[in-house]
Amino acid sequence: MKSTYTILLAGGTGLIGQNLVNILESQGHRVNILTRSSSTKKNHFIWSPKNQEIDEESLKNVEIVINLAGAGIADKRWTKKRKEILIKSRTDTTNFLYQISNKLPHLKQYISASGINCYGYNNYDRKHKESDPFGDDFLSEVVEKWENAADQFKTKCKVAKIRTSVVLTKEGGALPKIAQTVKNYIGAPIGSGKQWMPWISMDDINRMYAHAVAHQLEGSFNALTGSVTNKEFTKELAKALNKPLWLPNVPSFVLKLALGEMSSVVLDGLQADNTKILGTGFEFKNTSLSSFFEKEYH
Repeated sequence: MKSTYTILLAGGTGLIGQNLVNILESQGHRVNILTRSSSTKKNHFIWSPKNQEIDEESLKNVEIVINLAGAGIADKRWTKKRKEILIKSRTDTTNFLYQISNKLPHLKQYISASGINCYGYNNYDRKHKESDPFGDDFLSEVVEKWENAADQFKTKCKVAKIRTSVVLTKEGGALPKIAQTVKNYIGAPIGSGKQWMPWISMDDINRMYAHAVAHQLEGSFNALTGSVTNKEFTKELAKALNKPLWLPNVPSFVLKLALGEMSSVVLDGLQADNTKILGTGFEFKNTSLSSFFEKEYH
């Protein structure tokens, strides 16, 4: 199996993407990064899926396409229009990449970001395997349409889908926001506090993408180290920050009033099984939440 590839990366300027570029380049891969805004940075190329435009220079000798593009699930309230954006920002970019894939004669693999929140929230105790059916809630619908779009590439190459859980890093995403509430003495478990939070460190999610490239993986893979309850998560974080938790749980109705349907992101949770990715030889570096928090904040 070839050791280094030319990779086309969509969504490479986002939080996960920037870190992924570093690890892929450190392994000797050439990474062509697609961006919607003009950049003078090395290996950055303009594209506009909306206008069906791409700098064809970015396509030269590409063997692997990785697509991380998609509007942030928790960035804005889920209006009808926002829901359309959440789906179309994923499916439209995928469809456009598929349309131009005839200009990629050396294409070997398409890797798509995906979401672990695709199984629904109806089975609290089940550790969902990749073969489990999709749920019937909105996030499950997003992931199902996203993955169906990715599966178009099966006629041309191998397809891998990385079902991502909550990615933890001090650099951005959910962790700094939660940590700030704890530092300000207003941190508290949310709702019952019993809902599961599947998690993975930034380092491990990027190592997992690199592993998918190196081993030319195919199929869907749950990307999580494990699941903890929201109460456990908040408690471990407060311990690492050396701050007390003295407020009562934030009531569910408060979140529902503030966030509407989007409150399901924090009020509902699930567990998932990671034995499939482990079976490919992948090993997680950060397996203990308390150790991870200690490392991040000390």
